[in-house]
Amino acid sequence: MQSIHAPYKDENGIINLGIRYSPFGEDILGDYLRIYQIDVYISIMDIWLQQAQYMGPLTKQMNIPWVAHITANSYPLSPFLATPCTYATLLVAPSKFVERTLREFFPNNVFRIPHGVDTNVFKPLPKKEKEKMREQLRISDKEFVVLSVMRNKGYQKNFPALLHAWKILLERYEELWKKGVLLLLTDPTEPEGMRLDMLRERTGLNDVVRFIWLRPSDGTIEPTFEGDPRGMPHTANLNFPPEVMAKIYNVADVHAIASSGESFNLPSLESLACGVPIIMPDNTTGPELAGESKAGLLARIGLEYTTPLISDVFHVDPRSLAECLEKFYLSKELRKRCSRRGVEFAKRYDWKRIIPMWVDLVEVAKYVQS
Repeated sequence: MQSIHAPYKDENGIINLGIRYSPFGEDILGDYLRIYQIDVYISIMDIWLQQAQYMGPLTKQMNIPWVAHITANSYPLSPFLATPCTYATLLVAPSKFVERTLREFFPNNVFRIPHGVDTNVFKPLPKKEKEKMREQLRISDKEFVVLSVMRNKGYQKNFPALLHAWKILLERYEELWKKGVLLLLTDPTEPEGMRLDMLRERTGLNDVVRFIWLRPSDGTIEPTFEGDPRGMPHTANLNFPPEVMAKIYNVADVHAIASSGESFNLPSLESLACGVPIIMPDNTTGPELAGESKAGLLARIGLEYTTPLISDVFHVDPRSLAECLEKFYLSKELRKRCSRRGVEFAKRYDWKRIIPMWVDLVEVAKYVQS
């Protein structure tokens, strides 16, 4: 249920249902559950989806088991998220962090099913393909490429800390002003985010921070360099297909984020699958993806504070993040070692392993409800 259209069956045999008027479906979901005689209802539940909190009471009223996939990127679990979770038959946690957070409130009905990755698509690519994408993005002359794939919405992703850390590194190694670049795949002017173009200018990084743009081409879109006269800034609603994303990850020497908290962070996993080392803050899912994989580095937390959601977030220390960037910049051997480890670690999350978990969970939900 994402747009206004009549029900139709796609190439995979999945029935796609359109909305009526509300984008959150509260004016039509009950009809669909009744008409299609749904056995199990599965949905995402996020702290920001206040309009979706009708799902719990509705499924309870109709006696339909509800499996809620929970997005939680702060600690402890916000009471504003805990309340709708009480209606769920089963709760799905995408990471060990979310699992621990949920079990403090719901010890008996939490299952951990991580996000998956197609390792046949997200994998290290031949040098020729990497060079072609570097040319396409106009970074062929760069010897150290840092990539960050993050949504510019709200303040969770903490772009200022990332740019501050990058500037610290540049001030230590002046050659990086010419041979280094921080690539950002995000919308720099998203209405609910920060004006990242202004942030870049304020920090004096116009020449060493670039946004990946997109270019419409023959009914599809392809990545291009910032300022392409036939291109436009990337937006969250115009996503590159997985095969293209794999090429983008492969141009990087390291993928880095400065987020104040994550429920998982799929771009970090996709980077590992492509053989790209990662840097994450030492919070929420950082220890799981960057730590357990031994394919990344963890940056120290500099500040922890409580939000209006009555839950804590964790701000990375930009100096520590800069130190992590420095280690990868100075050591090609470290990058190679982490690259090999990352590819092996990502195989644990291949969809061939993840899909059976969902199949089993649906059966559990039906059994618990009965």
